[in-house]
Amino acid sequence: MLLACDEAGFTGPDLLAKDQRYFAFASVNISDDEAWLLIEAARNAHPVQMPELKASKLMGSNQGRRLISNLVENLDGRFAINAHDKLLALCGWVFEYVFEPVFQDDPDVFYEKEFHQFIAMYCYLWFQSDSPEVKATLAEFQDMMRSKDLAKAPSLFACTDQVATARPHPFDLIRRFATAHRKIIAKEILEVQHHTSDKGTWTLDLSASGLWSHLNHWGQNKEPLTVICDDSKPLRSIADQLDGDAMDAAMVRARKMKPDDPLGWQMSEPVIFADSRAHPSVQLADILASTVVHCHTNGMPKGFEATAHILDNGMLKDSIFPDLDRVQLNHDPVKVHYAVLYELVAQAEGGGTGVPIEAFFDLTEKAIASGELVLD
Repeated sequence: MLLACDEAGFTGPDLLAKDQRYFAFASVNISDDEAWLLIEAARNAHPVQMPELKASKLMGSNQGRRLISNLVENLDGRFAINAHDKLLALCGWVFEYVFEPVFQDDPDVFYEKEFHQFIAMYCYLWFQSDSPEVKATLAEFQDMMRSKDLAKAPSLFACTDQVATARPHPFDLIRRFATAHRKIIAKEILEVQHHTSDKGTWTLDLSASGLWSHLNHWGQNKEPLTVICDDSKPLRSIADQLDGDAMDAAMVRARKMKPDDPLGWQMSEPVIFADSRAHPSVQLADILASTVVHCHTNGMPKGFEATAHILDNGMLKDSIFPDLDRVQLNHDPVKVHYAVLYELVAQAEGGGTGVPIEAFFDLTEKAIASGELVLD
């Protein structure tokens, strides 16, 4: 199976770039020869003066949007896309590098209960505040992950408050948990630097996870994959690890997070890196990814609804976008998550019930469902 891949909205490990809020990765099951014929036919039907088609420019005119619609319609069912709000993606790393190191021997319950998504969404909402201190904290977290130096995140690891009777804000609890477990977190971050092939340079980059998702998606067809990507430093740094091995560390981790998802693929040869200008199949992947980023950034143009529907049908479910239901405290699962976060902090600071967290989840779920425990 031939796959051509490209991305849009790339800012490397800087997920807070103001002018690039969204990222998308696209793959297309098509050969260069067929891609060339498809592009030539679309150009003839909707002529544009552009040597290499670029969606960022095409989306600015009616003629350009018609050309893109033509291509998308003819690729229906033959592509996949995942797209991310980069701020929320960064917030997702907070759980992985603040909470998971403390429970690295058995983090399964947090993923089973989707506690990680609760943490990510509260970080995301907290960052919407106009407070300079609030914005600085997440920016510091990003600097810490890029430098692997905890000193870069003083706001995250210098919380001196103790659990009080009043209901504290969830992000204050997150900071207190981080402060209490500073040494464990520091050890984990150093291991990222020492035990990854790129020394952690691209830890926050979304390209690798994007390609990984697409390989799993297409791999379910049980055909060996031939994959060509536009040249990419982050992807080159991990290309030799993309063999679909069922015992690969990333695969083992993914099975814990999504035990019901089919995983794995087979490569016919190593990933091929090339210049998109010489490969029309990669140009098509770029157009798909760039169109999605444009629509999320600028809104969907009038008359583009049918095309957007086709694009949405090709969207992979591991795309990352806000879900406010995960932080509505009138929902029972969110009440459970808040109570668990409070208990985690209390235990970290030398208090709490002492009940193992998996049992605490079960007890809290039953108490809230029965009305014995009420969170206003």
